[in-house]
Amino acid sequence: MGFFIWKDTFNTGIDEIDRQHRSFLETLNEYYDLISVDKKAIVNKELIEKLKTYVATHFKYEESMLQLISYKELEPHQKQHKYFESRILELDNEKVQQSAEKFNGVLSFLRDWFLNHILEEDRKYVSFVM
Repeated sequence: MGFFIWKDTFNTGIDEIDRQHRSFLETLNEYYDLISVDKKAIVNKELIEKLKTYVATHFKYEESMLQLISYKELEPHQKQHKYFESRILELDNEKVQQSAEKFNGVLSFLRDWFLNHILEEDRKYVSFVM
């Protein structure tokens, strides 16, 4: 069983956004499964690159969409994205291999922050887009 199970209640109703969100959480599940099997597994460059690519792609897409609709909360939304991105970059900048135990904490942070962002912040703009 995965670390995170997607529920229909997490959908924003915007197909591309929902697809991107699911993709992110599938990446987290993939690495959770890896460290569940191999306690000596480490946070590797591949995962960090996947996360960086996701963040760059998804946040750019979402922010472009919000600019198109002149979303009044765009700046605070972007600040939240920047914070999340900074946490991913911290992983990259550490330049050390993380243990599975420490990575469990990282996975939990990424999952919880992202889920809260979807359910609270992303829901705010859905009515403007739809």
